[in-house]
Amino acid sequence: MKKEILLSALLIATLAACTGKGPARKFKETAERLNQTYPIRLNETITIDSTHYNEKDNTVSYYYTVTGELDDPQFMDNNYATYKKALQEAIDNSVEMEEYRKFGSKIKYIYYSGSNKKKLAEFVF
Repeated sequence: MKKEILLSALLIATLAACTGKGPARKFKETAERLNQTYPIRLNETITIDSTHYNEKDNTVSYYYTVTGELDDPQFMDNNYATYKKALQEAIDNSVEMEEYRKFGSKIKYIYYSGSNKKKLAEFVF
């Protein structure tokens, strides 16, 4: 009886470990695949440069370069709350982000200046 319980517990732990690694592996592979297509200019002022999935802290990060009016630390600071709210709504309503939400992933959007390469803003969800 104890042996059966121990084997059952071991099987459940093994399955849970495999299930836990499944999404993480998929997220990492997705990031690698997307990086082969980047950079992509999204509009006149925003280019997505790369993405990265960190298994250690279950975080997916998206790196952008901005130009024009967005390439201004003061502008980004003044509009930070508005952008954060819009990004949160996009994450909450995005079918593509559903797996990340279900897996409890942290999502980061990091914006860099096109003119001096300095970080302008970082949004963490």
